[in-house]
Amino acid sequence: MDKEKELAMIELPDYTMEKDMKLEVGVTYRGSFKLARTGMIVVKPYQEGAKPANLKKMVDGDRHAIYLSKNLVRIVISIQKGSREEVCKAYKTIILECYKNLNELAL
Repeated sequence: MDKEKELAMIELPDYTMEKDMKLEVGVTYRGSFKLARTGMIVVKPYQEGAKPANLKKMVDGDRHAIYLSKNLVRIVISIQKGSREEVCKAYKTIILECYKNLNELAL
């Protein structure tokens, strides 16, 4: 019975069904790692190709930018840290500016 309890307490490593990457010797890769409960280090290299191609900056505001490609509109917003109310107010102002800019663009 003790043997069965020991087997029941064994934790299996976390497995994810991600696409395999071919890593080459001597190449530096960017990525992240985590320490599993078993003490194993799980390494996850960043995958390239996630960025859309041909993005062109169409609007360059003080706190936002709008990029366009054939099939994508990307809006980047930067807000100075502050209190919750200050951040919410800044966000609302920037969204209104973005809305005005989008109305002027030929999408």
